[in-house]
Amino acid sequence: MQSEAKSYPFDHLPAIDYDAHPAYGRVMSMPMLGARLKAISYFGYGFLLTSAQRVIDIAHLPPPAAAGKPLLTLLRHLPTYLRLILLQRLSRFTAGRAFAPKTERGAAVFAPLQADGFAAVQLGPDALAQIRSQLAPQLSALEQRAAPIGEAEHRRIDVDPAAHSDLYRWFNQTAADLGLTEAASAYLKRPVGVGRIVAELAEAPGTPAASPFADVSVETSPCDGFKVDLAYNVLKLVIYLGEVGSANGPLTYVVGSNRAATRFWDGLIRRANDLAGLSSTQQAWRETFYALPAGLQRKATFGADLVADSAFAAAIQNEQVELTSHKANAVLYDPAGIHRDGVVSQGRRSAVVITFTELPR
Repeated sequence: MQSEAKSYPFDHLPAIDYDAHPAYGRVMSMPMLGARLKAISYFGYGFLLTSAQRVIDIAHLPPPAAAGKPLLTLLRHLPTYLRLILLQRLSRFTAGRAFAPKTERGAAVFAPLQADGFAAVQLGPDALAQIRSQLAPQLSALEQRAAPIGEAEHRRIDVDPAAHSDLYRWFNQTAADLGLTEAASAYLKRPVGVGRIVAELAEAPGTPAASPFADVSVETSPCDGFKVDLAYNVLKLVIYLGEVGSANGPLTYVVGSNRAATRFWDGLIRRANDLAGLSSTQQAWRETFYALPAGLQRKATFGADLVADSAFAAAIQNEQVELTSHKANAVLYDPAGIHRDGVVSQGRRSAVVITFTELPR
């Protein structure tokens, strides 16, 4: 079994007591009214952005065909967009089991994906060779970029679907042949396809990374790097283009944590703070985040803040699965679950990350 009988034991994402945190409440004074108002204003901005993304889901609607000023174009097409939004919501609400897998290959991917939040997939050498060939220009460009001396290097190229439509068609066909598109559609309960392709080359830093709380002499959390993604209604597929072991950036997933990431308001609050910059561990941002009311002190990028001896840190360490290329050279996963990806401490990692999403109609 791919999950090795592991399962995240909580029905919600990690909750952190920031009053007792050694890098927050223990070293910070009580926020004054001005600091609290500033924090609320930042949060309000992020909340507005993430609420709009959640309610309208504009990324999955067709862009306006007419050129011109964005506001005027939006107003001109407002009746059309309202109709599309209503139809989008209705189709999702009534989907039910309409997208259940119909082939054995799709069902084989969907079963572990639904149970654990991820599905390990083994691509043959011919498929990997074809992917390297298809992305040869992007991978070559990444190789030629100079890395900053003494800094961690994570380089990527976002492949433009308009300029590389043939490449997107090839990946869509390949994903369909492997049963990945069918499994993704069944999981998200809507028709999906390859909406984004990113070529990545990650390298280890020249020197070990310092603790994000080095300014207050707090050691790095063993859960540093764990997070949930900001995007809604998507799945991701990471394909390793070379050997990936424990030290050079494997995807690490907390089994079953996708089921803990379904609380509506909790998700909005976490994404709002991240979009507003309040998830930063820099001292000034920590002070602003700490000035928020306790009920709003939640992050999507929370791993660095988890104290080592907390129950949530123990759960993440105990229930995680490290997906190296020895287990599978590709992983389809729900990024709304707790995961860590691309953290390279030795060597390098070459990969392509594909996002399955509902394509604009």
